[in-house]
Amino acid sequence: MLPKLKTSIALILSLTVFNSKAQMFITIPDTVVGNNINLIISDSSKQFYPGFSTATIGYNGSYLGPTIILNKGQNVTLNVTNMLNDTTTTHWHGLHVAPMNDGSPHTPILSGNVWSPSFNVLDNAATYWYHPHLHGKTMEQVLMGASGLIIVRDSLEANLNLPRKYGVDDFPLVLQWKTFDSSSKQIVMSDELDNATLVNGVLNGQLNVPAQKVRFRVLNGSSHRYFNLAMNDNRTFQVIGGDEGLLNAPVSLNRLIISPGERYEIVMDFNGQVGNTYFLKQLGTQLPAGYPGGPPDAMGMGTLGILDNTDFNLLQFNVVSTTVNPITSIPSSLINNIVTSTSGAGTRTFNLQGAPMMSMTNFTINGVQYDHNIVNFYTMQDSTMIWNLTNQSMMPHPWHIHGNYFYITSINGNTPPAYMQGRKDVVTVSPQGGSVQLVMKYADFNDPSMPYMYHCHINSHEDNGMMGQFIVNPKNTAGLGSNSEREFELLTYPNPTTDSWLIKGNSTEKHVKIQLYNELGEMVLDKLIQTSSTNFEMNISASILHSGVYYLNVIFNDRKEIVKLIKR
Repeated sequence: MLPKLKTSIALILSLTVFNSKAQMFITIPDTVVGNNINLIISDSSKQFYPGFSTATIGYNGSYLGPTIILNKGQNVTLNVTNMLNDTTTTHWHGLHVAPMNDGSPHTPILSGNVWSPSFNVLDNAATYWYHPHLHGKTMEQVLMGASGLIIVRDSLEANLNLPRKYGVDDFPLVLQWKTFDSSSKQIVMSDELDNATLVNGVLNGQLNVPAQKVRFRVLNGSSHRYFNLAMNDNRTFQVIGGDEGLLNAPVSLNRLIISPGERYEIVMDFNGQVGNTYFLKQLGTQLPAGYPGGPPDAMGMGTLGILDNTDFNLLQFNVVSTTVNPITSIPSSLINNIVTSTSGAGTRTFNLQGAPMMSMTNFTINGVQYDHNIVNFYTMQDSTMIWNLTNQSMMPHPWHIHGNYFYITSINGNTPPAYMQGRKDVVTVSPQGGSVQLVMKYADFNDPSMPYMYHCHINSHEDNGMMGQFIVNPKNTAGLGSNSEREFELLTYPNPTTDSWLIKGNSTEKHVKIQLYNELGEMVLDKLIQTSSTNFEMNISASILHSGVYYLNVIFNDRKEIVKLIKR
């Protein structure tokens, strides 16, 4: 252990805080639109520090990528050409797409190849993003700069009096922590010792904002650390949207914690402030103890980077003249979010653990780590799932689920704050016993062979195995397969029932194997019945089974039939 400790101390001492004295204006990424959009991911370089060329990876450029503008209901084809000397993927983070179009580790793009997913845009107006997602390479490729924003527009948002002129009164802000080495200013492939922060790829940047209502689309695109955002004058701002859509109404805050992978849309008012200068700040000292970027926990763990547990400026705002037709007020109500009903929902439990318990780098989900060839569970299209997450480790974990939004129903047993009550796809599970409950419904897509992923969005945790995968099967299958030939028939009655089903078949087999699955695909009964006929009764009193939908797999001499049963 001593040699490793000495190496770590030497590395910490070699890192310094890099803040260029000359302030640069941040870059506003170009936009791409249309039904066919081309992205090229390639190795490149960028000058973050004067006189130094830093190796990077970018989409359609040297660092970060263009902002993709989509419209709800649009059919789009995204052509991703891989010009890296390595395999990659591109994941459309937050978009509601079929597993084959999601860009998970199961859709690799080999060097020199093109991947062209096509889909209909089903998402509400919001800010999404894209980035590589190759298992074991996600952190490396994202740290090097490969990511970009996606803005979806829809008619509901378009009819609201909100700032939406991209780059004029509607600005993307990609916030990132980064580690640069002290000599050549190259990006270090570690997220433990971050020593710099970037906004849209610029250190110590500034931005001109008009003297009116201004919208910021904020992404924490970091691998590891949290941001705790505030203004230097402690002003309030309005949060109008989260990961996957607008809120019911604006929420006034003067602090906003944002985890890796999360997005928020906020509106600030600069009316009447022409000529003034303000700063967006990181308040690391006010992050919860043990959160990366904040103070250490009660055991002194969690603070490694030299900017951790400090307060500093992230971005300078220079207030300039108003634009033509400025937005000077925003609506008091936005959209109507309808939380997914939990009626008849199945429940699934996820325990997030350190391995060993005190580990700060190695984590498991339900005691196991990711295996590319193992599906961790099955569910079924149109079934509602309640996920109960409990964090038994020493670190917070920003939890992300692919392919569909969810609603948070509780955080540590309490109703989530108002700014987190819209559609989400990332939520932090706090350390040392923290809990989150969420609800979702996969209504539109199924694929018996291609899974969706779930994982911690701290990239090093994900790459080291804190990830799982699940299959959404077609309706009425629940992961049980299907019959190519119907060799016998089954009748079930009464159905629905409150206490028992009578099962009747047309086979003369004397040994009947029955397997009962709930709608999450979990086996709740596996029994061999000896009977003198193919008629038999199943007792399903309330003490045995909860109300809900079940799927019965009846096997007669290796032949099988699947029937749907409803318990009231």
